Amino acid sequence: MTVYQALAGTGVVRFNNFGQIIFVSGIAIVGDIGTILRLNGRLIAESQLYLPIQSGDTVGLELILTGAGAVIPRSIQDAGTALPYNLQLENNYDLITDDSEDDL
Repeated sequence: MTVYQALAGTGVVRFNNFGQIIFVSGIAIVGDIGTILRLNGRLIAESQLYLPIQSGDTVGLELILTGAGAVIPRSIQDAGTALPYNLQLENNYDLITDDSEDDL
C-alpha cells in the first residue's frame, strides 16, 4: 500500500487525474488552502504520495491556510522558521467574527 492508497481509502480525500489532492472532507484545496503531508511524523512532499507504507506506519494530512507565500502553522511545534513569530491557530472563528450581543 502507498500513501496515496491510504489517503484515498479513507473516503475523505479526493484526487484529480494527476494525483494531486483537490478535496479534503469537502474542502477544496485551492487558493489560500493547502496541505501538509506526514509519514510517521515527518513532512513529505505531495510528489511522494507513492511511497510505500508498512503496517504500523502513520499517515497524516493537515489543512493549512497560506497567505503571501507564508505557511501559517497549526501549532507552535510546526512554527519553526515559517513565520517571524509563533502563532497557534486552532478554532479561531471567534476571533474573526463579532457575534457579541453587546452591540445591540
